[in-house]
Amino acid sequence: MPRPEKPIDHAVPEVGELAAYLRAQRAASGRTYAELAEGALCSQATLKRAASGGVRPPDWETVRQYLHLCGHGDINEARALYERAQDAATATARDARRTTVVPKPQFVRDLGDLSGALRDAYRRAGSPSVREMERHAGPGRLPHSTAHAIIRARTVPKYVLSYIAFLEACEITGRALIPWFAAWVKVYGVGRIPPVIIPATAGEELFIVWVITTGQARPVADEADAELASVSVVNGQQRLSSLRSFLKPEVGGMEVAA
Repeated sequence: MPRPEKPIDHAVPEVGELAAYLRAQRAASGRTYAELAEGALCSQATLKRAASGGVRPPDWETVRQYLHLCGHGDINEARALYERAQDAATATARDARRTTVVPKPQFVRDLGDLSGALRDAYRRAGSPSVREMERHAGPGRLPHSTAHAIIRARTVPKYVLSYIAFLEACEITGRALIPWFAAWVKVYGVGRIPPVIIPATAGEELFIVWVITTGQARPVADEADAELASVSVVNGQQRLSSLRSFLKPEVGGMEVAA
């Protein structure tokens, strides 16, 4: 008679939930791990680890094969459990890496200070992977190569949308972005604010509101061709009633940090 399995490790609850699901499918199949491994492309030990829980889930191919060998379970349900486990494991690992240093954009004086503040923000957020940051930002907003260059103190974004995307990937959102806007303008000056495209995120919209309400917007050569956004108050919040040209992407987009 085979020895009973060790209790599932619920260090990350979602990983434990996936393991419990896998164990239930094996129990329903009535097969031992040795029997499952006979038709598997992985070892018996790998199958056991997949259903043991812990802080990291197994890879998806192992989960898929486990279900196939058991002949039980719903692949869509398993995928949903797997993705929850992956997200939870990533968040747990990120929390463990967070530093206690709080970035202080309000004290930025120059390009080197801004570079340091961005790196403090990154470490405060738990040092997410650059691929994770790229996915968080969305298509084209923060290439992983750009994020890597910022983290390594090689560059600071001139292109304000890349700057905002980096901050948002570091979990800085809403009004917490405002001192970062002021720091960016202090370093690059009002002249770096270009005439705009309609914003894609709440952070980009907030930047436009901040620029307009603080008088940062520069004069427009042809008013007929550049219709600036007007700001109104709706339910106590500022809203942009019109946007035509205000955050036009610039060529180059990066500058070597001092």
